[in-house]
Amino acid sequence: PLPPSPARSETPAAAAKAPSWWRRNAVALIGVAVLVPMTAAAIGWQEWYQYFGFGARAVTAIAVAEDDTVDFVGATWGPIRGGEIDDLTGLDVPDGTRLLAAAIPVQASTEGIGCETPKLVEQSTGRIWTPTRLEIGLLSDPDEPETCLSAEAGDYELIVPFVVPDDAEGPFWVDVRPYDAGGSFLRFSFEP
Repeated sequence: PLPPSPARSETPAAAAKAPSWWRRNAVALIGVAVLVPMTAAAIGWQEWYQYFGFGARAVTAIAVAEDDTVDFVGATWGPIRGGEIDDLTGLDVPDGTRLLAAAIPVQASTEGIGCETPKLVEQSTGRIWTPTRLEIGLLSDPDEPETCLSAEAGDYELIVPFVVPDDAEGPFWVDVRPYDAGGSFLRFSFEP
């Protein structure tokens, strides 16, 4: 003898219909629709602010002619001088290059001033070179700093050597960006 079959509901419409996938996940989908654009906006804002915020990227050049001085962020800068160094005795300067040096007098007020390491920019092409003191075998010298002395007030001179290819032609700019300058920097005209 077989057991009796289970009782069935009288109509199939009376059976409970399971909600669709969209209804089951509605809250999560709304959360994704809101959070994805907000996350993209937050990441974009953070990247933009890291690049431009707090004056993190200098965008405004203050032009200084070769024989001029300028008062900027608590110091007097310039006039720039320098040129090509012909005597390379004891220096490791690669073939096909030449050594340029720039000297920028700084007269800091009662508080010292800090700055980024100066850069040399070729005006016609925009190519940029950074100082190469240690790379060419020129030892660091506290009497000839290549960056500003934030712990020291008074007068000193930035001495900055650059190795450039033979095809680099002047005129150049020497860009100096003091830390307290926001989005501004000094751009000295320099023709060796």
